[in-house]
Amino acid sequence: MFLHFITEAEHKAAFMELAHRIANSDGFMNRNEWHYIQGWMLELGLESWEPQADDSLSTADLVGHLKDESLKRIFLAEMLLLIFADGNYNDEEKRIAEEMRQLFRCDEETFGKFRSWVESLNKLKVEGMKLILDA
Repeated sequence: MFLHFITEAEHKAAFMELAHRIANSDGFMNRNEWHYIQGWMLELGLESWEPQADDSLSTADLVGHLKDESLKRIFLAEMLLLIFADGNYNDEEKRIAEEMRQLFRCDEETFGKFRSWVESLNKLKVEGMKLILDA
């Protein structure tokens, strides 16, 4: 949704590595998560991207180098979309989200606003599907 603002190859790769880690955090990549990953690869111009990061790298290793505040918020918003894509907010996803919140110095109130936005967006998608399928 906001990925066109990510222009540096290093940031694009970090975004995809983090997304891949989150999508696989419960040991299974849900179809909705896979669709996000595929769409993001296309949007970022990384159609042939393959995960490269060592599993031992922390979230801080992957995205702790980000300095631009807008970029941090893009990462946070998009990753929350991914986290809630399968309707399951597991412990590992919670841990990663909290780690990102702290790394990016995002206060609890702002984080809550991002989460509410994601939940609202997901509800709108469901409403749209109902409108389409019930027609």
